[in-house]
Amino acid sequence: MVVPEGEPLSLLLAGRRIWTFKAPDEAATAHSWSVEWPPALAERLTGRATLAVERNGVPLINERLVSFDDNPEELYLTEPGTGLPQVVNKWGRVARSFEGRDAALVEEVLDEVEHLIAVVRDTLGIDLFVTGGTLLGPVRNGRIMANDDDADLAYLSSHENPSDVALESFRMERTLLSRGYEVVRHSSGHLQLMFPGGAITDRFYIDIFSYFVCSGWFYGTFHARERADQVKILPVRQLSVNGRMLPGPAEPEQLLQAIYGPGWRIPDPTFTFVTPPPAFRRFYWWLNHFDVNRENWEDRHRAAIDAGLANQESGLSHRALEVFRPGSAVLELGCGLGSDARFLAASGLNVLAVDFSRPAIHNARTHQPATAGSLRFELANLNMARNALNLRKQCAAIDEAVNVYANSLFDALSPLGWDTTLDLVSHLLRSNESRGIFEVTTGDPGDPSADSLSETVDWNRFEAQLHRYGLAVEHEERVAPEDSRHAQGTGQIRQRVVVRKEKQ
Repeated sequence: MVVPEGEPLSLLLAGRRIWTFKAPDEAATAHSWSVEWPPALAERLTGRATLAVERNGVPLINERLVSFDDNPEELYLTEPGTGLPQVVNKWGRVARSFEGRDAALVEEVLDEVEHLIAVVRDTLGIDLFVTGGTLLGPVRNGRIMANDDDADLAYLSSHENPSDVALESFRMERTLLSRGYEVVRHSSGHLQLMFPGGAITDRFYIDIFSYFVCSGWFYGTFHARERADQVKILPVRQLSVNGRMLPGPAEPEQLLQAIYGPGWRIPDPTFTFVTPPPAFRRFYWWLNHFDVNRENWEDRHRAAIDAGLANQESGLSHRALEVFRPGSAVLELGCGLGSDARFLAASGLNVLAVDFSRPAIHNARTHQPATAGSLRFELANLNMARNALNLRKQCAAIDEAVNVYANSLFDALSPLGWDTTLDLVSHLLRSNESRGIFEVTTGDPGDPSADSLSETVDWNRFEAQLHRYGLAVEHEERVAPEDSRHAQGTGQIRQRVVVRKEKQ
């Protein structure tokens, strides 16, 4: 089939649109061509599915039954734990959208938006206003867009120095926590307020972005960078959102152009954000990014919990019993669903296990058996220095040496997370009795069977980083595939290392 280059095409699953993509260059001249699945969707492709492709609502490929593997189950792409329909969103994630859901949900979201605006104004004197998709839909036609999945708010900081902007955001976070909100921090300029819908799910969330002006440039976390005189934000003005009046920027069209580009008026179901390099560099170094892949890990954990998957303890946990002194204290970093932590505690160790995945920690706490040793599960994001400092404080209160355990953690951490974590490990292993035991994946970084949420670790870099933080390798070994609970790619190698503090 010949299709104009860049033409929006929609993939339907069981008659429901789940992904819209642009026709590739070769589609304009070739009768057969291919498009790569989004990685987040590719991970979910199992069983059988009824697929079709539409162009402008007209069938391009009629419905046909496709089998992805030997699994006889029908694939519907629904959220684990709730069964709510999901789509591939503008971030490439598999997530919910407002489309096809109870209209009362949008009203509930807007109720919370109004309440949040009042709370922030009354406690901090800061005016929140709608932005992003919550501004785009109403400016176009007065209503929230059906393919959105959250509400977006922002405020214009009174500060110009990025450090002061970050401190202001942290003050806001503390205020919201004191008012009972559940807050997840994406960066020093981006908060996300979660509204739980069940034990391991969220009903919806609301974003709060910090906008600021620095050296004559307007910065709209996380994407927009324009000359400040081209984006007028204040004073905020009221605009209609689904029939109710909410504060918006002084010149909505200017802000929308800064966020979405000059074509913002024309709906584009294939739109994805492409952050200009000058903006990316500044946002990353000024405000950082603490939330790498958290949402994807939470999705994976929800799926495992919903499927009733009970992970067995890993070979690394058995090896740890040979390394750690019986009855000693252990900090497990990146515990996931907690199978290793439970095994270590059942073996008599006193374990504090942490992860940044909220459903994983909630589920681990819910299924916490009686153990020979003590066992606690806590939320902690190792990309954030303040979380690492809190773990230091907790471990300092333990009247004995603390060991550190991490299975595949360094495969998944960002460079910032590596530094924060190794600094923590170096501090905790100061006792001659303390040891750290880690397992990482090394090998071919281009292996197509590798885990999409992890990266292979450069072994030479890993050893160099250990040495940089004053850690010495006491023992290292290659792991046989059957001794690791992690899937093995054809070019993947699992390696374990026992470390101690270097002698001064």
